[in-house]
Amino acid sequence: MQLPILAQGVAQSCALWLVHRSRERVPKVYAWQFAVRTYEIGADERVRLPVYLNYLEESATQASAWCGYSYAWYRAHKRAWFARKTYLRHFAEAQLGDQLIMQTWVSDYRRVQSHREYDLRRADGTPILRGRTNWVYVDTESLRPVRLPEQFYEAFLPSGELEPLETGVTDFTPIQGLRHETSRTVQVYEIDSAAHVNNSVYVAWAQQAVHEALRELDLSYTPFGREIEYLRSARPDEPLRLICQLVGLADQRMLWRTEILSAASGERLTLDLAVYSLSAPLSKRQLERLTAPERRLSP
Repeated sequence: MQLPILAQGVAQSCALWLVHRSRERVPKVYAWQFAVRTYEIGADERVRLPVYLNYLEESATQASAWCGYSYAWYRAHKRAWFARKTYLRHFAEAQLGDQLIMQTWVSDYRRVQSHREYDLRRADGTPILRGRTNWVYVDTESLRPVRLPEQFYEAFLPSGELEPLETGVTDFTPIQGLRHETSRTVQVYEIDSAAHVNNSVYVAWAQQAVHEALRELDLSYTPFGREIEYLRSARPDEPLRLICQLVGLADQRMLWRTEILSAASGERLTLDLAVYSLSAPLSKRQLERLTAPERRLSP
């Protein structure tokens, strides 16, 4: 779906009903403008990768409230949206001082789930990120999916269009490259208001595992695309195992596969497929290290 580039003068946290003519329906698109804050950046003054997931979640919350279904409404009705899978395609990295505009809309509506789309740009129209999350509607007492209310359809007006996001995860010939394993325990500060590990935390864990695997190779890389599947929420104080492996390498891009597992049962909680763009061609030494399977366990 083609979105208009919003003018720089859009008021902060504004809501716009942008009308897009299509053959099927006219979706509601919520937009808000905000500035990159100091606590969202790393040492390079660029927005940290997990923060983009926070932007997506906050956008969905605001958009739902704008359509008549606020955080308080969901709490009162013992309902919530749980992420099943998120797709990200990065075009540029947001930096300190950037004014950003996020536009979000619902693209489809099924029995117990829905897809929500995200388009993040600088205020001058420069694309930063395109995203999509498959949300499942859940009873917060039973933690089981429940049918979406009929009134949601009219409230959210789904576009009916799921355009390709081209995350890049299928662009590689599979290889069995560098492998790294680590462990951790779920911390209390990683639990959110839904009483489970926040969606962004899994991305932080996966990113850290890849960083540890590449620590000795002096590589510079930036995010290109990601598909992360949430299978079961990690529990407070639960011991975890993380196994990441390079499974694709081509055209100065690399594909990493990270599994987050329960250390006790081996149950898979999350599967993360992440594509990173390399800032420079690999040296012979770097290529040899990356393509030689290796198992290293962090203390």
